[in-house]
Amino acid sequence: MGFVYILLALLCGITKGYCGKKTSGMISDFHSAVRFNTVRMLLCIPIGLVFVLFQTGGISSLRTDRLTLTVSALGGLATAVFVVTWLLAVRTGAYMMVDVFPTMGVILPVFLCRVFFGESIRWNHIAGILVLTAAAYVLCTYNRAIGKPRLTPSSLAVLTVCGVSYGLSSFSQKWFRYECGTDVSVYNFYVYLSAALLLLLCLLSGSRKENTGAGSENDASVRRKLLFYVTLMSVCIFLHSVFSTFAAGYLPASQLYPLMQGGALILSMVMSAVCFGEKITPRCVLGIALAFGALILTNCL
Repeated sequence: MGFVYILLALLCGITKGYCGKKTSGMISDFHSAVRFNTVRMLLCIPIGLVFVLFQTGGISSLRTDRLTLTVSALGGLATAVFVVTWLLAVRTGAYMMVDVFPTMGVILPVFLCRVFFGESIRWNHIAGILVLTAAAYVLCTYNRAIGKPRLTPSSLAVLTVCGVSYGLSSFSQKWFRYECGTDVSVYNFYVYLSAALLLLLCLLSGSRKENTGAGSENDASVRRKLLFYVTLMSVCIFLHSVFSTFAAGYLPASQLYPLMQGGALILSMVMSAVCFGEKITPRCVLGIALAFGALILTNCL
């Protein structure tokens, strides 16, 4: 059943990624990226509330313990950082290159789950992670090969934070499954409530300077497109989190996260080539082949 949840999460994730890439050209700076994702997280709150009522049958289920709130707050913080840094990174980088950095982030929950929950890490799990790391390197060189801007220290820092925050978000899901008895829908509701509040605070405390250039989100037609994409992304990001959290209850971190990210890379390659015209070069194929090899190494030995 865990593999079914992974498949559903991947389908939601690739839809979310498509919408994110489409909207990245409408985002002009950090402040607008925060504003866009604040709306996303705010839309996730009523969606999450509907799921809570559907799954538990009553609003009283939102009364939960301190540990669940703590775990959800960690997930919310990580989610808020991830969605902003990913959107900023995908504005200029090849989708395939940006999408590989969350793959690097899977190292974090694997080892944190080993330390805190005693999950075993076999030799093939470590080897699989190393092969995924090699795939990440190859796809970074692919980014430059297709004419994208060279990675600067600041853009590399954004990508690194993107990967680490994704890893912490994944770890919070495993932490929840191990130690919290609350329903998954309650956890996800509080994750997006926390993320929305953090982004709203960042938005209110940041610069209020508006952008007026071409393609700005201030244009009426662009705002309508943004509203459509942000609504679809809100549904997909919530469902992705729900299915990922369900999957975390069936598979250990050393299998779950390499499988999730390897599958996402394969789907991303197809989507970026078909929808955004990114060339599938031998270097790109090599990176995906390494990622697929890591899946086999991690899950079949």
